[in-house]
Amino acid sequence: MLTDKAGTDMSEYNPGATGLDLKRIFRQFMGRIWMVIAAILVGAIIGILTYVLYSNVKSGNTVYRISNDYYITLDYEGHPNGVDYYNAYTWDGILRDDPIVEYALTLLPGISKETILESVTGEILGDYRLLTVNITGTDPDVVQSISDAYKKALPHFGEEIDMISHIDVWTDADMTVYDAYTREPNAAFLGGLIGLIISAFGILIYYILDDGIYSERDWTERYPDIAYLGITGSEEAKVNTEYILGATEGMYELKVSELEFNADSFGKMRESDGVILHVTEGADKGEVIDKAVYTLKKQGIDLKGVLIERKEVKKH
Repeated sequence: MLTDKAGTDMSEYNPGATGLDLKRIFRQFMGRIWMVIAAILVGAIIGILTYVLYSNVKSGNTVYRISNDYYITLDYEGHPNGVDYYNAYTWDGILRDDPIVEYALTLLPGISKETILESVTGEILGDYRLLTVNITGTDPDVVQSISDAYKKALPHFGEEIDMISHIDVWTDADMTVYDAYTREPNAAFLGGLIGLIISAFGILIYYILDDGIYSERDWTERYPDIAYLGITGSEEAKVNTEYILGATEGMYELKVSELEFNADSFGKMRESDGVILHVTEGADKGEVIDKAVYTLKKQGIDLKGVLIERKEVKKH
């Protein structure tokens, strides 16, 4: 059984036992940033498509709207508090109250009161004297008819109320197609956010399951009795191999992935001054490295250290 200096069974090594390596997580995240970007884009697209489908089902048909402005002249002398009473909230309710609705019904044969109540909304955006009346529905003829009726019902209402001197049609707007569901940017943002969370969580899971070697910390925690020499081609690796280990001419350099389990290769390694392992960053997994280290030690081969090769660096 392969053990380290403290007697730990290397086959039972737990890469998560020492806590999270934030630098390693960051490297893995940056190495897979394209996956994160792709997940965000896909999530945004799915969010928009889902929302568009939902809005079409919710609206059912094309929605039409006519928005007319009315100018309200209050009786300031007789009723000075009229300004406080007739605000945006009050008007939105008054437009659907019986005095106006019942009069409109007399002008709208064949249209129900419920249809009017569902179609009419009111708002005052700034000037309390300007009331915007919105008529919304899926039948353009009904929308136009209700709008025309209200152009008569509101002035009639102004004549009946003491606080109001008169109500005039300020603008006579044309019908437009109205989309009541205009939250595509929000849907895209939410879909992208979900994509980001899922991809980040996936990278974290990969970090937990990945037992590849990426750094000195990864190596020394797993194989503390085998010297970490550095990154292939780096100044650190040069110093360690030449000055700590001595001349490298008599060393046997071996890629973990190319280890041949036969007497001839083991004999050459035993005859050498020692073996320097080459491990490819992230590509050579823990199980493969464990087997190589265990086998070489069992064969009495002197492991001098390890060099980590970056994936992008080709050894000539």
